[in-house]
Amino acid sequence: MSSSDAFLTKIKIAVVSGFLLMAVVGAASYVTIRQLIETAQSRVRTEDTLVMLERVASGVRTAESTLRQYLLSGSPQDLESFERARAELRVVRARARDANVLRESAEIDELVSRRAVIASQAIQARKERGPEAAGAVMGGDAGRQLKLRTDELLEGARGREAQMWRNAQAVAERSAQWAQGFIVAGSLLFFGMLAWVVYVVKHYEEERKRGEARLRDNEVMSRSITEGMAEGVITANFDDRVVEANAAALKLFGYTKDEITGMDVGLLIPLHLRKQYKDFAAMLRAQAEPLVVSGHEMRGLRKDGVQFAVSVSFGEVQVGGQRLFTALIRDITESKRISEALRASESQLRQVTDTVPALIAYLDTDQRFRFHNRAYEESFGLGFDQIAGRPLADVLGPQVYETVRERVDEVLAGHTVRYERTQITPQGERRHYAMQYFPRYGEGAETGKVIGFFSLGTDITELRRIDRMKTEFVSTVSHELRTPLTSIRGSLGLISGGVAGELPDAVKSLVGIAKNNCERLIRLINDILDSEKIESGKLRLDLQVTDLRQLVQQALAANEGFATQHGVSLVIRAPDTPLHVRIDGDRMTQVLTNLLSNAVKFSPAGSPVEVRLSRAAQKVRAEVVDVGPGIPEEFCGRIFQKFSQADSSDTRQKGGTGLGLNISRALVEKMGGTIGFSSKAGVGTTFFFELPEWINPVPLLQPPRLHAMNSRPRILICEADPDVAKLISMMLGKAGFDSDMTFSAEQALASLASNSYDAVTVDMKLPGQNGAAFIGRLRADEKTRHLPVVVISAMAEQGQLQFNRKPHTVSDWLKKPIDEQLLIHSLRRAVAGVDCGKPRILHVEDDLDIQRITAAIAQDFASFEFAATLHEARARLREQPFDLVLLDLALGSHSGWDLFEDIDALDPRPPVIVFSAGDVDPADGQQADAVLVKAHTSNTELLNTIQRVLQIPGDPGPTRPQALS
Repeated sequence: MSSSDAFLTKIKIAVVSGFLLMAVVGAASYVTIRQLIETAQSRVRTEDTLVMLERVASGVRTAESTLRQYLLSGSPQDLESFERARAELRVVRARARDANVLRESAEIDELVSRRAVIASQAIQARKERGPEAAGAVMGGDAGRQLKLRTDELLEGARGREAQMWRNAQAVAERSAQWAQGFIVAGSLLFFGMLAWVVYVVKHYEEERKRGEARLRDNEVMSRSITEGMAEGVITANFDDRVVEANAAALKLFGYTKDEITGMDVGLLIPLHLRKQYKDFAAMLRAQAEPLVVSGHEMRGLRKDGVQFAVSVSFGEVQVGGQRLFTALIRDITESKRISEALRASESQLRQVTDTVPALIAYLDTDQRFRFHNRAYEESFGLGFDQIAGRPLADVLGPQVYETVRERVDEVLAGHTVRYERTQITPQGERRHYAMQYFPRYGEGAETGKVIGFFSLGTDITELRRIDRMKTEFVSTVSHELRTPLTSIRGSLGLISGGVAGELPDAVKSLVGIAKNNCERLIRLINDILDSEKIESGKLRLDLQVTDLRQLVQQALAANEGFATQHGVSLVIRAPDTPLHVRIDGDRMTQVLTNLLSNAVKFSPAGSPVEVRLSRAAQKVRAEVVDVGPGIPEEFCGRIFQKFSQADSSDTRQKGGTGLGLNISRALVEKMGGTIGFSSKAGVGTTFFFELPEWINPVPLLQPPRLHAMNSRPRILICEADPDVAKLISMMLGKAGFDSDMTFSAEQALASLASNSYDAVTVDMKLPGQNGAAFIGRLRADEKTRHLPVVVISAMAEQGQLQFNRKPHTVSDWLKKPIDEQLLIHSLRRAVAGVDCGKPRILHVEDDLDIQRITAAIAQDFASFEFAATLHEARARLREQPFDLVLLDLALGSHSGWDLFEDIDALDPRPPVIVFSAGDVDPADGQQADAVLVKAHTSNTELLNTIQRVLQIPGDPGPTRPQALS
């Protein structure tokens, strides 16, 4: 198309566009005016509807007001007023229905009708029973609900109609504004188009002249660009002769412009490649359509005979009907050298990574492997080609990939990820890996954008095995050391308390030394185990809302004896109001004990140790203040480290493991608090911790307490040997029992017929009738069927076999010679078993020493039966009811947790106290009423806990696990 034709076409388009624009503007004006008219009509309808709604609402209010006036006064005039108001309301409702302006008319009529029924009921009640009865009818839930619903419908209708009007008004205003703007814009566009037509006419000739000038300039520019290019450009004709070459091509091949012009292109290629080039050129010439070849690598030949590597791109152009071939030539000698160096470097890197025993890989954003080392291939049993370029999901497998997909998404979002995973090798071996993902960011235009991630997997299977060995060792220490130490401490406590009689001063001193060192050893073991759990990340706490002030008071009372030994007094300064915090009470007691112990040990005799409690910024602050020598400045930086002592002599002089403060810090921080200290040499030290205050604490309920019963039991001794009988009587008398002696079965039966006894001891060899037959007669008699029997015989084991170890036949079997303590303990258990005021306890424990010590601790208020295995415990639970189960968790190859299924099936279910050497997870401990750790629990704590669970008067005792769990 010529320039003049183009010009005329533009003029025609401008004219047609102007007419179309005018038509559009007129249509928009018409639509806007119509919208305004509809809006005005809608406003009238809305106002009519609102007036009708107001009339209905007014009628309802008037009727309700006159009704209430009548109900209060009872006046016939008020009743007539109500009837008139109700009639007027019916008229208004009828008009509303006829006008059909309310979509809620039916529901409003229904509500008004139902309210009319209630009004009639109220009127009737007023006439019959007075205003109070009428008020009750009107004030009922049904009346209130109907009123609320009526008001809600009327208000909703008013709001809806008002909103509809506002919406219509807004639409009309927007339409008018839009039309106005459109008209203005159309007018401006129309006049602009006229101006444009004038402009086109005026500058038509000038534009044509400028176009011709640009063509000339473009030709000059193209030639300049070609000459300035770093790549060589050579143009050849159909006969393969050079027509044009730029400066870069002349420099690249070493020819002048005159030398290269008209030269055969084949002379720029090494001799051994010319035939290949000639075939390629012939193929280009044979193509009917233009052909483009990019990035073809080949060799070039300089004028001086030097060959070099080039990358050539070929293209075809048509100039004046002549076919010309243009080649873009780039010297790639340096880039090839760099590529070879990179390949060598990559080979070296791969050799290094292949020797690393870790999974190393790089994946792109599509999660495809772009690099991996040999460890990946060996770990998954795959070849190089089965991993390189493959998606992560294919290499890991669907199941493993699902477990890591979220972590891959996280690293691709720009976050470093660390986690552990387990996978099975092709050889069936389970391996554990510590995986780390690191995002890789792009450069240049992709700076800050994640373009892939690096993956590093370290095989920690051996570390896991070592960790399991450590855990098993800790478990062994927990059970194998805690259990015998519990027996030793319990026995020493009983002996020191006088259960074996008054001790000489020298013996008492030795027992005290042994007891103190036993406690010291227990503290050391507990601290080491606690420290190990903190390091392994297994520190779990049972957090409960607690009044810290009461907990501190208990801790001060528990440490009063220790402070007295050092001549130090303990003082508490706290506000009268409770200080509630959410903590593990037992662990916080451990923290307080550690801080108090340190303060007491380093305080001079006669000085006080103060515990100060206060509030500060929604936190509760506790301070333990002493007036000791203070902490050396050089030691302050490591005071919370493990095994830290300011002076190596402190351990010997003051005692302690150097773990208390380290454990205390971990416990406080795990409970959401902070811990610290301040100290001044020669003045004293203040250790403090802060915990978030619990704003809405739950009140702690105290269990009810019963009254204990006490009496002096009476025992019948049936023993063939008078001397032995006398010895038994003396032992029992010393222990607080009354006794009668008989020397044959006949004498014993006679005494039982005329007297009441709490238990009987029997020798298996009795004159006239053996012990087995005598016990059989006791069990056959209704009066003595449940009388406890303790067999004392040199043939105890044979007797047990004879009775087939039936638990209800004989309470206990004792061998001769008689062990006084066992005799006393057995009879106390036997007597307690039939005393209605003494509960029966099943102690499931495989350590006989622990059995005896526990029974001795609680002998004054409970009777014990024992089971050493899970099978025996189940049998005892089936045979008789128990008031409490004291349960050890380690029962040979079985776990005490397995017994809970049998306990839960009992009706009634007895409470359970877990008393074990191992630590207990609070989540598991919820099955038990209390959880105690042997080496953490003193005789008094065990006694108090049993009393609390059985609701027997005494100290409430601990309620949750005392161990670090």
